Amino acid sequence: MKLKLSKQKISTTMLISMTDVIFLLLVFLLIASNFASQTGMPIRLPGSRTSDRQTLQSISIKYYSDGSIFYNEMQTTMAELQDLLKVDFVDSAQVVRISAERDIALQQVIQLMDVIRATGYEKIFVATEAERD
Repeated sequence: MKLKLSKQKISTTMLISMTDVIFLLLVFLLIASNFASQTGMPIRLPGSRTSDRQTLQSISIKYYSDGSIFYNEMQTTMAELQDLLKVDFVDSAQVVRISAERDIALQQVIQLMDVIRATGYEKIFVATEAERD
């Protein structure tokens, strides 16, 4: 039995499947998003043993023990904060992250949360640091 061998050139190009391309893009985006860093003034956050990492915040509010408030790295007052929040309000699903120093009284944080809720935001979380044993 004699086999025929053909020495013809392949004229078509080999293409990577679309799922491979999407997978590679997804891996690239996941790796690139982990290298984003935040800059700003250092803040001493209260500790918590049950804290979880939250990454989906759109608005950041920092409340310092001297009474200063920073809204997305811009210094403001409690009265101006409500106006700024109303301007940036898009949807009640937006997340507001509060970073309050550990020396601030709980009542002051509650007042800040009341101002945030009065403008329509429903998702508020208070940032904490993991406690060291």
